[in-house]
Amino acid sequence: MTTAPTTPACAALLYAPDGYDTSRPRLMGRHAAGEGFLGGMVRHAGFDRLVALTRNEEDAEAFRRHVAALATPLGTPVPTEAIPEAQFHRLSAVGCLLLPGPGLGDYAWRRRRLGDARGFSLIGLTHTTASAGAMDSILDSLIAPVQPWDAIVCTSAAVQGAVRRQMEMQGSYLARRLGATRIEGPALPVIPLGVDCAAFAPHGAERAAWRGRLDVTEADVVVLHHGRLSYHAKAHPLPMLLGLQRAAAAAPPGARVVLVLSGWFSDDSQRRAFTAQAEALAPRVVLRHVDGRLPEVRRGIWSAADIFTLLSDNIQETFGIAPVEAMAAGLPVVGTDWDGLRDTIVHGETGFRVPTTLAGSMADLAERHASGADTYDSYIAGVAQCTAVDIPAAAEAFGALVADPRLRARMGEAGRRRAVALFDWSVVIGQWRALWEEMTRIRGAERAERAQPLRGEERVPHRPDPSLVFADYPTRRLAPETRLALVPGEDAAAALARLRALVAMPGVAPRRDLLPGLDAFEAVLTRLEDGPAPAGELVAEMPPVRAWRMQRALGWMLKTDLIRLVVSPTA
Repeated sequence: MTTAPTTPACAALLYAPDGYDTSRPRLMGRHAAGEGFLGGMVRHAGFDRLVALTRNEEDAEAFRRHVAALATPLGTPVPTEAIPEAQFHRLSAVGCLLLPGPGLGDYAWRRRRLGDARGFSLIGLTHTTASAGAMDSILDSLIAPVQPWDAIVCTSAAVQGAVRRQMEMQGSYLARRLGATRIEGPALPVIPLGVDCAAFAPHGAERAAWRGRLDVTEADVVVLHHGRLSYHAKAHPLPMLLGLQRAAAAAPPGARVVLVLSGWFSDDSQRRAFTAQAEALAPRVVLRHVDGRLPEVRRGIWSAADIFTLLSDNIQETFGIAPVEAMAAGLPVVGTDWDGLRDTIVHGETGFRVPTTLAGSMADLAERHASGADTYDSYIAGVAQCTAVDIPAAAEAFGALVADPRLRARMGEAGRRRAVALFDWSVVIGQWRALWEEMTRIRGAERAERAQPLRGEERVPHRPDPSLVFADYPTRRLAPETRLALVPGEDAAAALARLRALVAMPGVAPRRDLLPGLDAFEAVLTRLEDGPAPAGELVAEMPPVRAWRMQRALGWMLKTDLIRLVVSPTA
């Protein structure tokens, strides 16, 4: 195995186990993609350590265990570093934060609070872009302090077009509504998902074992469909079944066409629908089902197949990793001319792309989804119902491959070469490294961030400092010039003893985590023994982080009558 030379880490993952766990019952494409990406980073990033931003110590430990497990086959441990969310500022020493979705906005605002936004880049990644949440998070990049050195990676050219189109429509509206003359979003590079091609290399022994397990012979032609089995959210089976039925009717003598559904059904209604349609529409096709969530199935089922198919018709799909896995396994692919499959399948060379037709207009579906009248599942089901797959073309593609084993072999070998050249993680991670380096170059070339905050201006106006936004609520505000004093007749030692007793009482300090240490309180009380002093003077000698914690704690000390205001007679 060849890896990049070891270099300092320049990218950190936002790691939560949910995004990288493929052992779950409801396995989604984003989970498989996340695990694959982490494995690619372990093998090919070439960093001196892998870095993750984590919510808590449990997630940090899960990250360390996950990397260790992925590194075990390599025989060399991969060092890790976990940065707690509370130490977000440490990302400036790394360079980039990789987010598991397209939403950059929340983290862009958090970065703005730190000061200079040039400290690091934010890089998101598209999975589905059809949900309301995904669309909102993409468009938020036009309003949030996203910078030219930030990016949303699109997994296919079709997805890049969809994201750019959404941004252009929203940008045009903002320009007219606000009179804005410059509206710009993040970079939108196209980088595909990757696969570990070596793991999918065909094996003759596995082929015999799997075909025996499925009760099929070498004379049979096995067509594999691998992935989540959902007629409303992935691919409707009707075009596949009708196309295979016609191909089976013209199959060579003694050859059965066997369809293997490798995946999982979200509920019994989906299972019944697939089964009923197969019985009614494709009686000549032999149907088999295996649980595609099982690790041994996910890795081995490809060996049993002669052809792979995914006739996707759903806007939830953005790339389609299974066809690339099939290509890596040396299988010809019959897929739709749809979203990311247009980037992966070379028509007539690695398989066939079946034409699709999208009906319109569907503005009423968008309105029903936006208003909550339709769930997300209902929304994408409605769009898919009006998306046609060319069934005669599908039947012709299946028929050609069923009838000609030499064509299957030629296309399968071409597909494997293409997968190794373009979609192996060693190649894909190289494209990510180039992106990280380019974002670093842009950050270094820019003199300042876009819409840099003015002096004294609130950095995050939609989540402002509550002491500023609610300034009209109180009688007065505690300002640096506000004079404070000990309670008359009490010295620092007595006040500190009373403070200890108050803190020990339930509910007196419900957010004890926000208070500074006792030494800071002692320093303030000792200074007040010399007489009243301005609040700003009491914290002037403290480090910045400690100073603002102590300045805020002065309000709690007033609340509990540990100190008092010195109010002038005219106040």
